[in-house]
Amino acid sequence: MEKYLFWGTFFFAYLINGITGFAGNIFAMPVGMVTIGHEESIVVLNCTGFLASVLIAFTGIKHVVWKELAKMCVIMAIFMAIGAWINTIAPLSILSKVYGVAVLVIAIRGLFFNKKNKLLPDWLLYCILAIAGLIQGMFVSGGSFLAIYALQKIRDKEAFRATTTMTWVFLNGAYALYGIQGGSLGGDGLLTLAVCIPLLILSTWLGGLIQKRISQEQFVKFTYVLLTVIGCVLLIK
Repeated sequence: MEKYLFWGTFFFAYLINGITGFAGNIFAMPVGMVTIGHEESIVVLNCTGFLASVLIAFTGIKHVVWKELAKMCVIMAIFMAIGAWINTIAPLSILSKVYGVAVLVIAIRGLFFNKKNKLLPDWLLYCILAIAGLIQGMFVSGGSFLAIYALQKIRDKEAFRATTTMTWVFLNGAYALYGIQGGSLGGDGLLTLAVCIPLLILSTWLGGLIQKRISQEQFVKFTYVLLTVIGCVLLIK
């Protein structure tokens, strides 16, 4: 029953991701933590994040901004390692509270402070990039923080999409291999991942169809409201 709950949530999460372009793992991870476990969730979602990125990354490789890609990968990789280390020493109860705060920050910023033309100083952008790596290492959910950095550094839409996606090809791929090598994806985890792959393909395809037929701005707001609810649940749980 717990796996079915995770698979259902995963499909919904990546449907949201297919429509909005973000937030897939932010929805999937909280349910994964209480159904299939924290470590298995990290490896499964890193693998699916890697596959989702590969599906679109190489079609836009000519638009990649390699200088920014190098910055994002290096800084985030360092702090991902720190986040992964924190996972080994901190109890799940504390981690879930930290995650709840991170989700609320993302949601509140999206609802009330998401001004596209407001430029942030470089030092703050690099701090946000470090936080993206830390959250990615702990909860596989650094995408929204990465987007804050990338939106200000890469103005072209196709270059933004290609560069951020290629970032996840490298980082999710490396983290997934680390988890598999560490034994976090046993036979049970492989079954979970095997079911997630067709769900990923179907939800991404459906999300692409849906986003052409609805107001993107209204749906993004709805997504942030849902994230607010999830963040509150994680904090009071």
